[in-house]
Amino acid sequence: MKHTKLGNTKLSISQIGIGGAAFKDHTDSKAAKAVIEYALRHGVNYIDTSPWYINSEELLGEVLPHISRSKYIISSKCGRYYSDDVLEWFDFSFDKITESIDQSIKLLGCKYLDICFCHDVEFAPTLEIVINEALPAMKKAKEKGKIKHIGISGYPLEKLKSVIELSSVKIDVVLTYCKYTLNDTELVDYLSWFQEQGIGVINASPFAMGLLTDLGPPKWHSAKPETIEAARQAAAFCRDEGTSLMKLALQFSTSNPNIPITLVGCENVEQLQSNINVIKDGVTQEDLVMINTVRDKFFKGAHSWEGIGEEKFWKKVKSEMDKATSMYWKMQSATSH
Repeated sequence: MKHTKLGNTKLSISQIGIGGAAFKDHTDSKAAKAVIEYALRHGVNYIDTSPWYINSEELLGEVLPHISRSKYIISSKCGRYYSDDVLEWFDFSFDKITESIDQSIKLLGCKYLDICFCHDVEFAPTLEIVINEALPAMKKAKEKGKIKHIGISGYPLEKLKSVIELSSVKIDVVLTYCKYTLNDTELVDYLSWFQEQGIGVINASPFAMGLLTDLGPPKWHSAKPETIEAARQAAAFCRDEGTSLMKLALQFSTSNPNIPITLVGCENVEQLQSNINVIKDGVTQEDLVMINTVRDKFFKGAHSWEGIGEEKFWKKVKSEMDKATSMYWKMQSATSH
C-alpha cells in the first residue's frame, strides 16, 4: 500500500483510509476489530471517526487501546453530534468544542488525536463562530497536546477556503467529501490552492455516499433526481459491460497523484479486502476507457447538491422552533385560565 506525506504535517498516510461512519450501526466491536486489524496488516494506517457517527467512537475505543499507538493515525471531529433532537446536531461554541475533544479521546482510548476536524462548517449559523470559538478551542487543545493537527471538513469547497482565509488559527488539513468522484471533480479546482498553503487534503466518499453503487443512495441523500437517475443508468450500463460502477468509482477517486488519500467506509473485512484489491490491481487501459465513457455518457454537467443539505437542515430547525413556540403559547394559555 502506497504511503504519502500529508501536506506539511509529518504524517505518512496510506492511499486509502477507513471511514468510521461504516461502524455506526454495529452493536458490538467485532467487525470494527476485524476491519482495523486487517487494514493494519495490509498497510492501511488511517482511521477517521466522529461523534456524529452514533457509536463509532465507542466501538473503536474497544479496539484501539489494544494496538500500539504508533501503528495507526486516528482523526475525529467536533462541532457535529448525534442526537434525536435536531437542535442539538451542531454546536461550535468554545466550551462544547473543548468538551467534545476530551470526550473523543476518552472514548477512543487513544491518548491524543492525530487530527481533529471542525465538522461540516457550512452548517454553522455563521462562520464567525467557527473562526472565533471553535478553531481557538482547537488551537488550545493542540497546545495541550490533545490534538496534533487542526483540520476542517465540509462539502462546499468555497466555504472551506473562506474559513482558511479568515482564520488566525493555522489549518493543517481539510477533509472534503464527494468532491472528487465520477459525478463531481470540483476538488481539482482547489487542489493547487490548498497545496500552496501547505494544507493536506483528505478525499472522502468515492461512492458519493452510496450514489455510485448498485443499490443507489439512501433516502436522506441530497442529490437531485436527475443525478440519482444518471447514477442508476450508469450502474446498469456497467453491469451490462461486465464491470461495476463501484469499482470504477474507487479507481477514479484514488488515481489522482495530487490526492494522497481517499476514505472508504468498510462495514466488514470482505468490503475492505475488495477495496484493497482494486487498489492493488491498478487501472488498466480497459478500465480507463470505461471510466471516461461513464463520465462522458452519464455525468456531464453539474451533478453537485451544494446548499440542499443546509436548506433541509434549517427547515428542520425552523419546524422544531415553531413547535416549541406553539407549545409555549399553549401552556401560557392554559395557565392563564
